[in-house]
Amino acid sequence: LNNTKHMSEFTATIPPPTTSASSSRFASASSEPAPKLAPFNPTDLSAQKAALSLLSLTTSDVLYDLGCGDGRFIFSAFLSVPGGLKKCVGIEYDSVYHERCLSTLATLPPAASAGGRVEFRHADVTVEEWEDATAIFVYLVPDGLKRIEGKLVEVLARGGRVASYMFSLPGLTAARTESTKGGCKVRYYDSTSLPEPGEGEEDAETLLKKV
Repeated sequence: LNNTKHMSEFTATIPPPTTSASSSRFASASSEPAPKLAPFNPTDLSAQKAALSLLSLTTSDVLYDLGCGDGRFIFSAFLSVPGGLKKCVGIEYDSVYHERCLSTLATLPPAASAGGRVEFRHADVTVEEWEDATAIFVYLVPDGLKRIEGKLVEVLARGGRVASYMFSLPGLTAARTESTKGGCKVRYYDSTSLPEPGEGEEDAETLLKKV
């Protein structure tokens, strides 16, 4: 199976975005205002490939996409690994895009969805738990990343990996970086990205207190 070709063909079947009642990935579906962590802007195939290359996913990984939009990265990631990942979870607060994720999920083979290996949650990433994550993809604006920096540091501290498209994680140094065809950056973070005490930045223990 040519997984890259399969990924490209599958992504092409996802309908283009339509105007939602809200312009934010995390626009509230309730009366309570939700944090606007990023506008909806689909991650292009070049950026998806860069992130997947950096994360080096395997069948034992539990991947989360925080602010997954229409779910295209989750689907690409699952299809990129022969046999699929242990689990893929997309978290999306905009009900319009969450429903779109579920509609696309219904087209996957039963082996992918029946056992809960691909899951989409209509939730707010600032409060949702993702303690089982071994790998994370984020495409959020700097203010959005700041809101969840403590939880991201917690993932890195236990050996997880994070790929961030466009924007760097606050207080951390990327272990590796790849450029997309358009010249944008995908930054990769792991435990080596955590600052040590005395480096002039907040150390990992301080950052963890922000969880």
